[in-house]
Amino acid sequence: MNPQRTNILPTLALCTILLGIGCATGFLLRPIILPSRSPDSQDLVAEKPPSHGSNSILEILESTMENMDLKTGKFEVRDYAQKIRIPAKIVERIPQNRRRVTSPIGGHVTKVLIAEGQAIKPGDKLFKFRITDESLAKAQIDLLELLKQLDVGQQKIDRLKPLVESGVVARKRLLDLEFDQSTLEQQLDTNKQELVQLGMEPDGIKNLIEQKQLMQTIDIFAPDLPEGSSDPATSDDQKYYTVESIQALEGTNQVFGSSLCELTYHDDLLIEGLAYESDIGKISQANEAGGKFTAQFGEGETMESRDNLKLFKIENHVDSQSQTYPIFVEIKNEIVSKTTDDNHRDYVNWKFKPGQRAHLEFPIENWKNQVVVPLGAIAREGPETFVFLKISHTHEGPDGTTHEFQKVPVKVLHTDQYYAVLERSIQLDPLEDYALDQAYKLNLALKQAAGGGAHAGHDHPH
Repeated sequence: MNPQRTNILPTLALCTILLGIGCATGFLLRPIILPSRSPDSQDLVAEKPPSHGSNSILEILESTMENMDLKTGKFEVRDYAQKIRIPAKIVERIPQNRRRVTSPIGGHVTKVLIAEGQAIKPGDKLFKFRITDESLAKAQIDLLELLKQLDVGQQKIDRLKPLVESGVVARKRLLDLEFDQSTLEQQLDTNKQELVQLGMEPDGIKNLIEQKQLMQTIDIFAPDLPEGSSDPATSDDQKYYTVESIQALEGTNQVFGSSLCELTYHDDLLIEGLAYESDIGKISQANEAGGKFTAQFGEGETMESRDNLKLFKIENHVDSQSQTYPIFVEIKNEIVSKTTDDNHRDYVNWKFKPGQRAHLEFPIENWKNQVVVPLGAIAREGPETFVFLKISHTHEGPDGTTHEFQKVPVKVLHTDQYYAVLERSIQLDPLEDYALDQAYKLNLALKQAAGGGAHAGHDHPH
């Protein structure tokens, strides 16, 4: 072996080691020695990983918004009242809403003209009776006898008048006959009143006098509405009784005062609410200040409400089971529909029915000229509350149009089951669009993006 070649090998090994150390050192010191590329470099944009961790801006595809059924729009600036909400139910006015029809005479039921559930009006015929009441028959006979006596007395007076005028008969005789006639007329008025008390209608008495024949049958009519049970402005189309039950059947005998049927009048009803003791004072104060009640029927999207309802009374006893105080609010009923059967009987479907569940709301505190938003428009995170402003511009990408929402902190003055009242501020622009619901989901997506999830947001000025 060549000694010179042997001496070169250690030198080559040392050079190789030094070259490796130099390369490693240069690589580690490269960021310091060499300048970084410009942020506008196309290569850097291509290699830049997606931005994560946005704390205020959320990007969301339009298709995703549609799938979420996310609604956007402007917030309202208006007055809002804090209300207490209590459970309630529809009840009847007692006794105004109920009428019991009784037999005015003793008789035999020959015809029942009504059916249970039927809608009838005051003055409609309910039953046909054949009179079996001896006292009524006797009163009619007495009245007919008086009519005969009056006819005879009038004939005598008519014959005597010419004789008195010619002086053949003394005037005293004529005066005696006229006095007797006046007495009979007074007795006739008494008999008419007796017939009314025995159950005859004025028209029946009139027919009895004109035809001078005993009445053998009698019709029973629906009574007039109870006094104070209906608003004078109520149209005749609303003035219906409902036949609740029928006790008198065809072919039965009824005595004076026996129950024939029961009628209810549902045009005017009450809503009975159950309030706690702490609410009673607030209800009284709100009522004295002119506050009105709102009644709610149903829940969610099917809920209906009636506003400006008047307090009727606060009960003076406590419900022993629930330890609540009953209060009563007036409500006017509404006819939903009418039907007629093959026998020409009408049936009315009322909107509100006794026993129907409801809720009552009444105002106890008011906020003037504040921002009122749907409850779904706010999201809470610890002590902070946010809404989401929809930024006006959009981005077009391979997956479609992307919208941006910016999280805006707000101060909440009040929340209830449906709305939140926010304090007005320069951050809440009433001319801008906001997310009207799904705020909780938007905030959750923003937190996931900030924690390193899918690309959903970024921070920049708009």
